[in-house]
Amino acid sequence: MTPDITLIVTNWNGKHLLRECLPTLRRAVENDPDHTYEVMVSDDCGTDGSLEMLAEEFPWVRRERTPCNLGFQGNNNYAAGLAESRVIMLLNNDIKLHPDALRHLARHFDDREDGVFAVSGRIYDFDETTFLYGNRGGYFRHGHFHLYEKDPFDNSQTLFACGGAMMVDRKRYLELGGFDSLYHPLYYEEIDLSYRAMKRGWKVAYDPESIAYHKVRGTITRQKKLNQIRRISARNNYLFVFKSVTDPALTREFLWAIPLYLLRDLLSLRLRFWVAFFMALPRLPQALKARKREQMETDRTDVEVLSRVNSGRRERKPHPAPATALAEASLPTFN
Repeated sequence: MTPDITLIVTNWNGKHLLRECLPTLRRAVENDPDHTYEVMVSDDCGTDGSLEMLAEEFPWVRRERTPCNLGFQGNNNYAAGLAESRVIMLLNNDIKLHPDALRHLARHFDDREDGVFAVSGRIYDFDETTFLYGNRGGYFRHGHFHLYEKDPFDNSQTLFACGGAMMVDRKRYLELGGFDSLYHPLYYEEIDLSYRAMKRGWKVAYDPESIAYHKVRGTITRQKKLNQIRRISARNNYLFVFKSVTDPALTREFLWAIPLYLLRDLLSLRLRFWVAFFMALPRLPQALKARKREQMETDRTDVEVLSRVNSGRRERKPHPAPATALAEASLPTFN
């Protein structure tokens, strides 16, 4: 029988992380009797024996291996193509789920006519008390795109579902092409995906009742140094705007602001965005080609989407974590 939902855990040399992650997924599955699940681990050609460990210690997990190393975006897309369920949940291997996490997310897809594309929830650190992030907003200011954190219990329209713990309509995910390799190796792929979904009139929800725990940069920092991560996030901010923000007025504002910001940073001897800008240039043709497609296929304007996201804006306030309570500790922005 085809399951209702496939939990897809992407993995690369994360055997030790899987041992922490998978038992929490099983408990969460058992706590949702209203839906059927399968758990798939898609190994991105790792060398630490993860698949062999799964066969021995977690035989109930579906084991898959990419044909070659595809990276984060490609691995998720490959695994989504292998799944047969209507809904998938994309999970990092450094994520643990609260026992009730799945049932809160899954209910958003029970009405097939509701137009839900994706949903994610509150993310805490592995200590289960330190709140990391949940509902994010975004806006343009002085020609640049900025992100901010809303109040954790604000269930208004979010800018994007978290790529490391998001439940998503599989057909629509594949229709959009999944995570775009334009942003390889990391950052902004889930912002881009959610934003384009909303511009097609689909819903991206935030459910504060669903809780996950993230071992912050549990895998990323082993692959990329932090300074390089910051440059990549800045590069991808540029690429996101070039590709997905198509409003003429916002585009003009962005284009005239670029030289002003670069001049400011040069005078203050800050080179991060100079480096990021020139890192973005080789990928600009790919971004502009995708931009043309977006202009033809979207039903909502940037102004309409951002107005919904920022309507009744309530920024983050401190809240205590639940007794048993995911992304980066800090979001990449142009600040």
